[in-house]
Amino acid sequence: MTTLLAAYYGVSRNSAAVTDRSTPAILQVAASIDALNASYDDAKRSISSPTAEFEGLSEEYRNQLSTAKQSLAQVSKSTIGGESARGSLRTTAALVTSYGDTVEQAYANRDNPTLRDAYLGYADSILRHGHSGILDRLKAVQKRQFDVLDDQTSFGWLLTFAWWLLVPGLFLTLAALLVHTQRFLRHRFRRLVNPWLAAATALLIALLPLAAFTYQTQDRLESAGASLTQPGIGHTGGPTARKVARTMRNAHWQAGAVGWIPVGGAVLAALILVGLQPRIDEYRFQSR
Repeated sequence: MTTLLAAYYGVSRNSAAVTDRSTPAILQVAASIDALNASYDDAKRSISSPTAEFEGLSEEYRNQLSTAKQSLAQVSKSTIGGESARGSLRTTAALVTSYGDTVEQAYANRDNPTLRDAYLGYADSILRHGHSGILDRLKAVQKRQFDVLDDQTSFGWLLTFAWWLLVPGLFLTLAALLVHTQRFLRHRFRRLVNPWLAAATALLIALLPLAAFTYQTQDRLESAGASLTQPGIGHTGGPTARKVARTMRNAHWQAGAVGWIPVGGAVLAALILVGLQPRIDEYRFQSR
């Protein structure tokens, strides 16, 4: 039962984490990347507009920058990339503020082409400079998030070994011992059936649906992982989150079966003990 508990827990433990932690964190980083990418072109177009003096920086640019800042603020609290990712996101948030200030300076100097272009170039460098730029930092965080997601949604060699070899081997061994014991007791004591051992055998068979639950949960985890690694998820955050939630909905109650495994193990052990105890006592106290 310990092996079954560990194997089942290994598959089901990540169902809630994928929905509640990984999905929002990954979508928020993706939304930040897409919003910041679009914001620069919107800012450049807005500053170069003949009506820039009257209209200011465009609403599109301000919306994109606001979306990026809000997403970064949220993901900094719940990122799945670990402390290094949180540190990188804090630095990135400061750079986004600098980027916004630089764009404002470009707008303020829109009538001076030399200064305007210098500020726009500096803003572009803050945004896109290799390795140290905002976008590359966010992509590095996203890669760490995808690594965590892959660990959460992949079966792995240890679970493969447990579910394909260890659990079936131990299950069949216990089932064979229970059947053999009942046949022996029926032959030795002329009892048609031992109700306690029969109940233990039935309980053991009742654990078989856990294998089906495992397959279903793993299939849903892989589907959720595929949804979260599609291109363009920064633009489809809401629909993607809802799709993952629908995919993982049934997996949550199946994960709750983990708590019943040790209970079932205790009941199984009690049934076997009660079923064998009278016969053990007969052998223990038989006359010599």
